[in-house]
Amino acid sequence: MKKIILLCLVLAGVLWSQEVVVMRDKIAIDFWLLAAIMAIFIAGGLTYKYRRLDQLVRQRTAELEMFNRGLQDEISKAVEKNRTQEKILMQQAKMAEIGSMVESIAHQWRQPLNILGLSMTRLNINISLGNNNDMSKVIEIVEQQIDYMSQTIDDFRNFFKQDRIQSKVNVYHLIREVETLIGPLLASKKIELIKNIDPSIEILVYHNELKQVLLNIVNNAREAIELTKGKDRFITVTCRDDAVHCTISIEDSGGGVPHQIVDKIFDPYFTTKFESQGTGIGLYMAKMIIEKHCFGKLSIYNTNKGACFEIRLSHPDRIDAEE
Repeated sequence: MKKIILLCLVLAGVLWSQEVVVMRDKIAIDFWLLAAIMAIFIAGGLTYKYRRLDQLVRQRTAELEMFNRGLQDEISKAVEKNRTQEKILMQQAKMAEIGSMVESIAHQWRQPLNILGLSMTRLNINISLGNNNDMSKVIEIVEQQIDYMSQTIDDFRNFFKQDRIQSKVNVYHLIREVETLIGPLLASKKIELIKNIDPSIEILVYHNELKQVLLNIVNNAREAIELTKGKDRFITVTCRDDAVHCTISIEDSGGGVPHQIVDKIFDPYFTTKFESQGTGIGLYMAKMIIEKHCFGKLSIYNTNKGACFEIRLSHPDRIDAEE
């Protein structure tokens, strides 16, 4: 385009020079005719250039639109893949929890079943001897044990229900619920669960999700203590509350986490157990729940006795009230 314009200018200069030297006496209309011819040449060149640029712009725009559609498809596929993967991880975590729950139910039902067996034996003896005075007491004992076992099933069934809305949760009562689920298993391993919690502390969270995280961490602490086989066998749950945060700490006497793997402890499928004993997704899902669903923070550090998991949750209701 520049060459065309330059050529037109040169041509105009030459013609102008000749017009001045040779045909100085011609009338002014010849000059304007020449100017019009030059303008036509320039306009034609510019029109061609603009058409060419317009074609290139349209071509590049079409290519960008096609690229954006392809990129959007790739993003949609990646998002769907991540959702599917997360569902798989959640399902695997649930299956692992079910295995732990079945073991805990077995420990919780062992004593009631023994009592039921002894009561039925006692009832048969009373029937054989014709002693009806003691039968009502035996039946009462049987009914109490059946109610206890039924309540255990309700506790575990409610554990797997998903919360739809957040609710005010008393931290002390929540830890007692966790103790109800796993307490007999801890007792069978001679592990003491110590609770340093103010009974008045409350936090706005998804009840079952936080209980799931606490149960997972306590269960991991139990397994760590079993592996160390030390004399100190305790799990201490402490809760600190202030105007902004509620911090729940779960400390164990299991010897701690090796420094070389402490940064990997929350990675998916990472486990320090044998493949048949662990899936490596429990702590990963716990961190996902705390940090994505509850908008808190889950961290770990070693103490003199073992490991300490710290859950820090905000008080959005208090912050909103202050604002």
